Formats: sequence, structure tokens, C-alpha cells
Amino acid sequence: MHQVWGRPRGLTRQGQCLAPTRASHPDDGTMTQGEHDAGAAKGAPLLPRAAAAWPVAGATLLLLFFSIGELFRFFLAVLALGGLYLLARRRAGLGEQWLLLFGAAFVCLWLPMLASVVDAESQRVAATTTARYLIYLLAGYLWICAFVRHGTTHALLGGSFAVLLYWSADALFQLLTGVDFFGHEAFGGQRLSGMMGPRLTLVLAVMSPVFFHALLRFGSRRRPLWLLSFPYLLVVLYGGSRIAWMLILLSLTLYGALLLAMGVRLRLRSLAMTLSLVLLAATLAIAQTDWLAERVVQLGGLFSGDYELINTAVNNRLPHWEAAGRMFEQNPVNGIGVKNYKLSYPDYADDGVSRGQPHLFLLEVAAETGAIGLSGYALFLALIATLLLRLVRRRRYEGVPWGIALLLAAFPLNATLSIYAHFMSALIWYLAMMFIAVAAREEQTT
Repeated sequence: MHQVWGRPRGLTRQGQCLAPTRASHPDDGTMTQGEHDAGAAKGAPLLPRAAAAWPVAGATLLLLFFSIGELFRFFLAVLALGGLYLLARRRAGLGEQWLLLFGAAFVCLWLPMLASVVDAESQRVAATTTARYLIYLLAGYLWICAFVRHGTTHALLGGSFAVLLYWSADALFQLLTGVDFFGHEAFGGQRLSGMMGPRLTLVLAVMSPVFFHALLRFGSRRRPLWLLSFPYLLVVLYGGSRIAWMLILLSLTLYGALLLAMGVRLRLRSLAMTLSLVLLAATLAIAQTDWLAERVVQLGGLFSGDYELINTAVNNRLPHWEAAGRMFEQNPVNGIGVKNYKLSYPDYADDGVSRGQPHLFLLEVAAETGAIGLSGYALFLALIATLLLRLVRRRRYEGVPWGIALLLAAFPLNATLSIYAHFMSALIWYLAMMFIAVAAREEQTT
């Protein structure tokens, strides 16, 4: 099987996924599933066409809303109301096994949160966070049902690609002019943040498998599209987040390895040349930018064995981690209570500083939900990884980048936002919705 940058020859889109081509001719009376869907859509009444379009439009808007204040929270709440209505009518619809899988993944993280409420420092905070988390279950229920019925993976990929390009262009404009499209200055006067703020490069790094997959899909016949990888990676670099740098390296490694495992053979010479150019551009950018070079040099402190240098390399987070470790040691079963780290910190540290979160997912789960939470977290990651490998074995191409993105979002060594905070938990469950819905759609149409 020969592969250039796009899909393997002998494969074509069948509806929304890849399936073996079927010999057809304009006169033989056959058509692909994609042609059938297009023809049906043209002759469909307006309301059914709108019903068919909303899952993709809604997912695209939800992704965009992550960069517009708290709109993503309100949008998810609306979806949750729809999911509650659908659940009350007991209409699971198509893909019920995938809904059960989504529910199982949700329970892995939610039950430990519920268990942590029992003896939390602030039961009100823990209970509120745990109750709010149910929004993701209900929103996912509605959206997965709708997408399995009406969604198209190709359109979903295109919508997400457009949002990622828009964010990249906004941040690149900020790099060139000092402000983004809306007049926002760079974070700290240096680090690119665009319209989303300092979370931008983390989200771009997490979403990078989807971005690269879109380049692979849409760039297979439009090679100049691959040039878009340069500004995308440049924005992540100038965002200055070392966690984002780590995640994007993981993204490239995992995505490339899984493509090879599925039998997709890339032009290694072209790929090596592209990566070399990206590395050269990054090296020149670092050499010309003092603050960026300083952040790279600081990484060497990780291997120094010196407490202060290590603490500088991890953005002064060692005290956060030490306190989280003590919280787990003294509350090993169900932790101190979800979102109770800030309230409990003074009891486990004597530095007189207020710290809101551990800044490490693994330690946050351990401190706030204990061994029960760590077990659920491990099961969640194992469940997602198992489903991802199942798609790889069956060569279900379209779900793979979403699964990688989900694993990156929930990566245990993520040291930026709180895993239980509104933004990060919403991003994780947005990706879980996309991953499971796309996987279900592929199973249905192949």
C-alpha cells in the first residue's frame, strides 16, 4: 500500500470515514455513501437538514467558545438540558453501546469525586463541583446521539480545523503587531496568548493531533496547506509554555506511530525535510528571543539535582507538589475533597502563601480524591487508550486524532490548569464527546 501525505490508495471516504473503495462508474448505477448523503441532503426539507447540520455546527461553536469568556459553560449547560430531556424520554437511539462507553468513562472520574465529599474540608465546595460535573454527562448524551444519527466526520474535522487556524492567525497577528485582532496584548508582554489568554498554547498543543490530521486529509491534494504547520507551531513556541512544548512533541510522536501501525506510509524524505525546517525555524526563533532562550535554558535545571534550579525549571511549583504529597499521605483513601486544595493548603504548608492548585494532574487527583481517585483516573486513561488501540487495529482513521487529543488533555504530568476546574474539565469532556461520537459514526458507516 502506497501512501503520500493523504489517505492510502485503494481507500476513499465512505460517508464520513475511510473504507475500501468499490469500483464504480457513472453508468453502473452505483454511488459512494458520500454521494448518497450529498444527494439526499439536497432534496431534504429545511428542518431535517437543519437537524442534520446542528451536531457539527454545535461542536464547532463549542470549540470556538472556549476562547470567548465563559460561553463554553453556558453552551454545555444548554446541551445538558437537552440531554436531560432526551434521557427523560428514554430515547437512547443509535450507538447505545457508545453511550454506555461514554458513561463508563465518566463514572471513572465522577465516582471518586462523589466519594471525596464525605469528609471534605468544605463539603459545599466538593458537592457543588461534583454536581456541576454531571453537565458533561448529559451534554455528551445529547450530542453523541445527534452526531451518530446525523453527523459527518469530515465536516467536523473541517470545522475544528477552521477554528484552530483562526486562533493561530489571531496569535500570529499578535506576534507581528503586539496586539491580536481584538486589541489584546501578549501575556506578560511576551508570551503569545491571542483571544484566549495564556491557555491558548496549551489548547493548541492538545488539539494538534486534530490539526495534523486535517492537514493530512485536506493537504493530500493541496500540498501548500502543509505550510500552515509553520505558523501553528510558531504560535505554540512563542506561547512559552513548556508543558505545551512537551505535549506537542508527544502529539507528533503518537500520531506518527499510530499512522504507521495502521499501515499508512508517509514520504519519509519529505517528512524529514519538513521537520528539519521546523526545527531550524524554532532554533532561530529561540536564538533571537532572549526570554524564550531563557525558558529553554531553565529546563536544564531539571537534571541539576539542585532544589532551587529544579523549582525554577518547573515554574516554582515544588511547594505545590510537596503540599499535595502530604495531603495524600494524610488522606490516602478519598483525599481532602475535590477542589479543596486551596482551603487545605495552609494546614499542609508553612510558607504563608496561598496556592490554589497543585499544578500537576496526578498529584491533584491523589490529594483531592485519594487512592479511589487515582484508581478511577487510571481506569479512565486505560479505557480511552484501549478504545484508541481498537480503532488502530480496525484502521478507523478518523477517530484516532481525537483519541490522542483526549489522552493529551488528561495527561497525568500536565502541570498547568486544574483538572477539576471548569475550563480543563470542559475541554476533556468535549474531546471525549468528539472521540466516542466519531468512533461510533465510523463503526456505523463501515
